[in-house]
Amino acid sequence: MSPVTYRPATLEDAELASDVMSAASPFLPQDPVLTRFRWENPRLGYVYTRFLAFRQDRAIAVLGSVHAPWEKLPSRHCEVEVWLDRALHERHLVEELYRWIETKAIEQGALLLLTYCGEDEPEVLAALQALGYSRERTEKLWELDLITRGPALVEQAAAARSQVEGEGIRLLTVADWDDPDALRKLYDLNERTVQDVPHTLTIVREQFEDFEKRAQAPDRRSDRWWIGLDGDRPVAMSFLKFPPVRGMIWTGYTCTDPGYRRRGLARAVKLQSLAQAVQLGVPVVRTDNDSENAPMLHINEALGYVRRPGFVEHHKRVESQGA
Repeated sequence: MSPVTYRPATLEDAELASDVMSAASPFLPQDPVLTRFRWENPRLGYVYTRFLAFRQDRAIAVLGSVHAPWEKLPSRHCEVEVWLDRALHERHLVEELYRWIETKAIEQGALLLLTYCGEDEPEVLAALQALGYSRERTEKLWELDLITRGPALVEQAAAARSQVEGEGIRLLTVADWDDPDALRKLYDLNERTVQDVPHTLTIVREQFEDFEKRAQAPDRRSDRWWIGLDGDRPVAMSFLKFPPVRGMIWTGYTCTDPGYRRRGLARAVKLQSLAQAVQLGVPVVRTDNDSENAPMLHINEALGYVRRPGFVEHHKRVESQGA
């Protein structure tokens, strides 16, 4: 077997990388336009590494690492990733690739490594265990058949709209919201709610400039981004992400302001986005939630989502070799 060679990935490699990542996870195809957009728009202050792995002239894997500024991370954790062509999933090769990218993260000063893999990737799960990773959290993945469930969802969306609007909450898209401070208000709502997502490691506060860039991503459309307004204050939101070239349509984020919970707002705004997808002819949508996020898990089950293999978050403590 020929040896594996590595080289840094440049912006011009984004399309190739998206192809390799799609071969690594056919269930989660990666969009080349979105891949390039993410590479062109790194989060402010974050440190990224990206590499391609080859056998002879064939790209077989994408490897990378990313971490926030160390001063914002008490655990000094760094996420590492290995996207290996699914046809080449062998434990020894997975271990080799992980060891290689781990070295890059440790050299930067990481004290804890974080990575994810699918519940349906036995070779990767075995390799991570052999490398000393421990299973920390589970992300559940759900799929909703809009062909079968569509008519009922449209009816439920109309009923939910009537209910919450009777309580003084308007449901509309961001495109229909005429407010010069709209994006700043949505950013504030995001920051008020994101820390409530179940987590083990620090969720670093997002800078407004990064939120603004994400809001303009190629898979985000303001006319498909639903919000609930109390007067001029957004108190709930939900949106679907529509990849421009390939990939599945996903729920991006659903949340409700802490002061407005237990009133059915998260379900109501999510239903508006799903009913819109039905009207657009979308056959299937997906979403994922932490296994401890009971409210969203309950909503998904009630709406008819079906479980699919999810993701397992792994941690590994290491000794830093960096500054």
